[in-house]
Amino acid sequence: MNQPSGPPGWPAAGQPAWGPPAEPAAGAGGPGARYPPPLPPPPPEPPRRGGLIAALVIVICVLLIGTIVIATGVISAFRDVAGDLGQIPTASPRPRPTLTKPTPAKPTPTKPTRPTPQQPQTSRPEPSPKPSEPDPTPSEPTETPKDPGTGLIKNSLYELDLDRGDGDCDIKVRRPKPPLKDKRLKPYLEDVVDCMVDLYRKPLAKIGFDLSTPKIKTYDGTVKSPCGRLDQNGSPAYYCSADRTIYWPETSDDDREAYTFARLGYVGLLAHEFGHHLQAEAGMFREYSYAWAEASSAKQLELSRRLELQAQCFEGVFLSYASDSINFDADDLYEIREWHSYTGDEDPPETRIADHGTSRSQVRWLERGYDSTDFGRCNTWKASTKSVK
Repeated sequence: MNQPSGPPGWPAAGQPAWGPPAEPAAGAGGPGARYPPPLPPPPPEPPRRGGLIAALVIVICVLLIGTIVIATGVISAFRDVAGDLGQIPTASPRPRPTLTKPTPAKPTPTKPTRPTPQQPQTSRPEPSPKPSEPDPTPSEPTETPKDPGTGLIKNSLYELDLDRGDGDCDIKVRRPKPPLKDKRLKPYLEDVVDCMVDLYRKPLAKIGFDLSTPKIKTYDGTVKSPCGRLDQNGSPAYYCSADRTIYWPETSDDDREAYTFARLGYVGLLAHEFGHHLQAEAGMFREYSYAWAEASSAKQLELSRRLELQAQCFEGVFLSYASDSINFDADDLYEIREWHSYTGDEDPPETRIADHGTSRSQVRWLERGYDSTDFGRCNTWKASTKSVK
């Protein structure tokens, strides 16, 4: 069987391609036979084109894959940045982080952790409305009366400026002639005093005074009071600041006193004594007693006149303020002038002391109060000595 031969120039089949030739078999050619010359090396194996193409394909694939991976990372990073940019409000930039370590915020004067109290209408159902008793709101300011001035020259009472005829005094004016029966005298005087208190209580409350009602004490013979013993032969009426009482002799209206000739005799005389009550309520009597204790005898009389003439002026304020309700007219003014023309310090008896002022001074201060209806015009404490004679 023939052995296949190799390519041209390659050794025969069965002969090695490299190295010396194999030893001949015994008896073939004998000893000393030379080896044939060595064959030239085989030509290099021709390159395989299929392997190069495969390598190129692999390189191209690797490059494509790398490009895809890089492109994917770039796109992903771009999307992340774009996503972040889409979440930033356009109105205000995102705050930059500080390089220093942030310090805890200091507490503010207010307490932010405390919840704001809810309004009543939001936290609980509203109660049914009560027209007669409206619910006060917390924002409604409460008006607190100021502390009144209580001096003689400077006093809050002087701030009270009223209008003529605005005071409504619902009383029946009783002329002292004929005089009231003694048992009816006290009730009538109490009605007039109650009217005066009602008239002045609200205006005085606005300037800080809480007006009380003076008591009325009518008496026969003599009576003992904190201000001394009183009889029927002195003044037609007295006011004692120690017990806030008006003392009224029952016989003073029995045709012997000048006030009985005026239609408004009872009302006018009571208005004068009530004027003293206003002085006591305004703290003037306390200051008056201090000044009296340190004054000379002549100065004490002057202080007494200032006190009495101021009460005269207060009488005029009342007659003006209540003029419409008591039907005060020109005849009443004339009668009151005539009445006080007999009550001055210059009138008999000769033993009379100058503690109330002359008739002229009494009428002038009464008219001052009546013409103005202003307590500020009744400040006798800063008036000249001549005007309080």
